[in-house]
Amino acid sequence: MSQTKYKWMVFLVLILLISNMVLAFFLFFANDKREKKKGNPDEWAMKIYKEIGLDTAQIEVFKKEKDDFFNTMRPIWNENRKTKDSLYKKLELNSSDLNVQVLLHQISDLDHYSDSFTFAHFSKLRELLTVEQQTRFDTIIPKLVNRPRGRR
Repeated sequence: MSQTKYKWMVFLVLILLISNMVLAFFLFFANDKREKKKGNPDEWAMKIYKEIGLDTAQIEVFKKEKDDFFNTMRPIWNENRKTKDSLYKKLELNSSDLNVQVLLHQISDLDHYSDSFTFAHFSKLRELLTVEQQTRFDTIIPKLVNRPRGRR
């Protein structure tokens, strides 16, 4: 191999090595920032509680209600997700197929129950607040409920 070809080969290998190191550096710090941004759910909830202006007794009640809410709703959300998966596995069928219609009805019922339960949950929490806190709560909750969620 000639000396010129060898130098070019070394040059290209160095370029690839440097580009891989730069890429690895950015990937490492991008993941680190994403994890920091996501944060701890309890830390995130405390931020909301402080924004509303809850005292320590109210925070304890809100934490208990939040835990109860998620313990009740997780199975419903999981069932809804499974039902939707079953629906989309039937894409090859005609949309007027009875099985598809039954699944659509089940999804509708689960969504209705989920939304009704969530509304009742927030209504119950709102009753525990002072008038000033209710005003802050009323502006935070619509943002909270409609925020985009990360998909995995």
